[in-house]
Amino acid sequence: MATLSDGLRIYRVLARAENRSPRTVDWITSSVRYFMEFLGGDPDLDTISANDLRNFVLALQQTRSYRQHPFRRPLDTLLSQATIQNYARGVRAVFGHLHRDGYIPTNPMERVRMPRVDEKTIRSLSDKQVEHLLSQADQKTDLGFRDYTIMLTFVDTGIRVGELVKLAESDVDLESGFLKVIGKTRRERLVPFGKRLTKALLKYQNRHRPDPLGNDHFFLTLEGRPLNENRVERIVRGYGVKAGIRVWPHLLRHTFALLYIRNGGDPVTLQKILGHRTLAMTIRYLNMIGADLKAAHDRFSPGDRLRL
Repeated sequence: MATLSDGLRIYRVLARAENRSPRTVDWITSSVRYFMEFLGGDPDLDTISANDLRNFVLALQQTRSYRQHPFRRPLDTLLSQATIQNYARGVRAVFGHLHRDGYIPTNPMERVRMPRVDEKTIRSLSDKQVEHLLSQADQKTDLGFRDYTIMLTFVDTGIRVGELVKLAESDVDLESGFLKVIGKTRRERLVPFGKRLTKALLKYQNRHRPDPLGNDHFFLTLEGRPLNENRVERIVRGYGVKAGIRVWPHLLRHTFALLYIRNGGDPVTLQKILGHRTLAMTIRYLNMIGADLKAAHDRFSPGDRLRL
């Protein structure tokens, strides 16, 4: 009889065969292992019910943040709604794959509703904050100009940090003004960029980029090695500290999207640039513009300024 760990191994093989994103596979794997810990062992697949997943969700709702983190101490706050939903979705995804490919006769998780996540307002930076952030990098040095170019790339293209670190030199088409990006699901897309970034990328490539050591990555350490996601996260957050702004790479992606819409860009084009499969996420940015309008009206309302 196949156990849950057997099912997880099958899922990982299926996911690799389907060319699923390694990050997605890792997230789902960690979710199922956490579920196994909750169940107290490695039960047979046919003994696991929908109520097991529901009880898992209830237990997660009472779990402190970072309880299992290897480097951070647990916090007094509970897990976020989004984190709980991600764990539940990971477990349900494995059972869905196993049922679809005939490894289990039914999917007990099929009718389990995922925990609701309240939609939060998307945070972004203003034009002045972006300018202040970029001004923190010393563009006269190789390191500073590289960091300036990285942050400007996020602001001008909205690509993800994982997409930026994978950019090869051949992916940066300075003549046409496009980046060839490999997205989360390994789908390739072309992302346009503007004149200011064109000049920065050209200058970095010809004056500040070191000779690569056995790789063809575009953004490199000073020693010529590829940057990884954690390094870029630290770079951006570090300049945020200097600027007095809490910032990270994905916030710059949100900033790009909102500034693009505010400056007159259309949502369909934005969807293609960001690599979203549907317009759902793009519409969230449009809703944010509506929030901007409401805030502006609250500040300048003619009716409210009347002295009646």
